[in-house]
Amino acid sequence: MSPSRRELVDATHARILGAAAELSRERGVGRFSMDELARTAGVARATVYEHFRSKRAVLDELTSRSARDVSPGDVTEGAPGEPLAILRSALRGACRHWSANETAAQEARTLAAITGATRNGDLVPLGLNKVVDALAATGHLRSHWSRDEAAAALQVLTSFDTYERLRAGGTRSDSDVEAVLTKLAIAVISPPSSQASNAASA
Repeated sequence: MSPSRRELVDATHARILGAAAELSRERGVGRFSMDELARTAGVARATVYEHFRSKRAVLDELTSRSARDVSPGDVTEGAPGEPLAILRSALRGACRHWSANETAAQEARTLAAITGATRNGDLVPLGLNKVVDALAATGHLRSHWSRDEAAAALQVLTSFDTYERLRAGGTRSDSDVEAVLTKLAIAVISPPSSQASNAASA
């Protein structure tokens, strides 16, 4: 397939998914027919079926794309080199990302719940393994935690679900959420007491 043909196919695919997202927002997830999807996308019904075998296939891809689009990138990018500073930067980066993308994350979660897609691990930041590696290399990881356990704990702490719960319906500010997350993260690490107070006050 030539590059221009591939671009056309990709653009049509994206247009169909965009139309599915629009219809889902207007009517509710999956409350449209393939004919309606074709009309909204401005393509023939047969074209929709060339791209997707069924409405379920459309919704599955829409769910995956939605989670991928809203998930944070590497929250350690540009962080200082000191392990506790990397940790604080990751927590701050996750909070800021969820604050800026709260509505989109809620939509992605709702879409996943309705379609039955597994979303565990989808709405968490990348780069957490780097945080754990830096903490372990400098002796800041508690001895009873494996690296995998520490990374899993940080995934929970920086997930959208945790952010939303800590926001408590908007009664806590983002800086309050960051402070709570930092205190919780101390359970994963074991810094010297002077660094622990610095981490807790960040």
